Amino acid sequence: MNKKHNNHRKQSILAGAMISSVGILLAKMIGLLYTIPFKTIIETNANANYFGLTQQMYSYLLNVSQAGFPFAIATLVAKYSAKQDYQTSLLVKKISNRLMFTFGAIMMLLLMIGSSPLANFVFSGEGNPSDFRWAIFMSSFALFFVPILSSIRGFYQGLKEMELYSISQVLEQLANAGFALGASAIAVYVFDIDRVWAVYLGILATSVAAIAAILFLKYYDKQKMKELVHLAKQQPVKKSVSNMYIVKELFYVSIPFMITALLGYSDSIINAVILPKGLEAFGYNDHDTTLIQSVVNYSALKLMSIPQVLALGFCSAIIPHISNAKAKKDYRLIRKNILDCIDIVLYIAIPVSFCLYVFAQGLIVTLYPPENVKDIPYAVTILQWFAMLALLNTVAPIITTSLTASGLKKKSVRNVAIEVIVKVGSVYFMIAGFGYIGMVISTFISMMILILLGLYDLGKYHGINFRYTLRKLVVIILGCVVLWGVAQVCFLLGLDSHYKHGKFIALIQLLVAGGLSCLGYFIFTYMCSLPQILFQFDLEKMIKKLKRG
Repeated sequence: MNKKHNNHRKQSILAGAMISSVGILLAKMIGLLYTIPFKTIIETNANANYFGLTQQMYSYLLNVSQAGFPFAIATLVAKYSAKQDYQTSLLVKKISNRLMFTFGAIMMLLLMIGSSPLANFVFSGEGNPSDFRWAIFMSSFALFFVPILSSIRGFYQGLKEMELYSISQVLEQLANAGFALGASAIAVYVFDIDRVWAVYLGILATSVAAIAAILFLKYYDKQKMKELVHLAKQQPVKKSVSNMYIVKELFYVSIPFMITALLGYSDSIINAVILPKGLEAFGYNDHDTTLIQSVVNYSALKLMSIPQVLALGFCSAIIPHISNAKAKKDYRLIRKNILDCIDIVLYIAIPVSFCLYVFAQGLIVTLYPPENVKDIPYAVTILQWFAMLALLNTVAPIITTSLTASGLKKKSVRNVAIEVIVKVGSVYFMIAGFGYIGMVISTFISMMILILLGLYDLGKYHGINFRYTLRKLVVIILGCVVLWGVAQVCFLLGLDSHYKHGKFIALIQLLVAGGLSCLGYFIFTYMCSLPQILFQFDLEKMIKKLKRG
């Protein structure tokens, strides 16, 4: 009975996506929480800028490597598992591990060699280019270990083992936070080393965390592999594909994902490279340039990653489910999976992104206050501008992944190529003309083009009708109006999280005001039956069951 229940749960894309999203959310929350004391250790805006910029570059290369072969691995494992060809699934695992080992080594060496010219080109504002160069150099080690970790995760993703996928991410982030805080605190407070070494150790922590997650998955391998090897031996039809065929298939499947990721995730790296030059052209001084970069690269992007958890979770889940449905030629299920993903992501991501705008002051004061108190209002305004991008950066990956996974690879690549062309062609001139706000405008325009093109393609080639999604969107927007109204009442009552109250009191006020506002959103949408439709649950029935039980 237990086994049947587990198998049924694995077949649900909602269950897989939510399990994956919860795991990523926990990992992100750990990341958010540890960066609060870590910001105190590294102390200066310049050090925060080194760390934030390096993390952006590392994250970009990481996203490209993770969205290429790992997605291809998940796709092939899901396809062959659907055909009960476990021998080929195990062959995919073996070959992919070797490929990702080689790929990781190449990525690491390239970043090591390119760290100095890259640092000199990107660096601007207060600080030292040499310190930034060493920060980039330290991040290169992670590019060796993380692709290996991603290949193992891709295998279990293909088997729809989303619980394991999530647990490994939480464990990885715990190891990351523990090493970053422990090592940097010892270096700064015990050995009295320059605080820039805390930045280096914080970046090195990503490698340590990846190693810890790899060891955990290898331990799990010992149990899971016995079951798969047994199934492989028992399967009636032996594998009929060669090693070279699997290599070719991995490259064939991974290249569209990789190109899409290379272009689709380029927004952050374009911003990181162009922002300093654009700010200089606009006329900001070194202090303002460093402050804007530290808020954008360290604070805003960390907070924007909260709703983006949904993109990572649903993209991870949608790959094996759509691949499985394609193998069975169940096109109705493909349409249903895509619509379910989009509807649920909009329901959660829109209010969360809106909260970044409404509660920007509380978030900056309690989590990421700048070096000088007088800069807090400026930092709040920057976060409010970037809050609108959090939603677009959450929805866009869902659309592009749905296109690629459902067989519209060329359309997906075309769309992200257009987005990048618009972005690259406009971002410098926008920043030079409007300051950091120009970067938001440039990203908004290019992302909206990407999303609208993707929705058009899904509607045209898969016959997906978004009429009911638009109706749900209206309810969601009205729910956000309720959220805003409740927040304004809280602010009038003094729950405004002002820095004059102190960080602890501001945090309590933020939690109360934020909690009440989100509750208002949920009650309104529940009265409109939206969560019941999306998540297939009824709160009244659940309460009655709890009373009985």
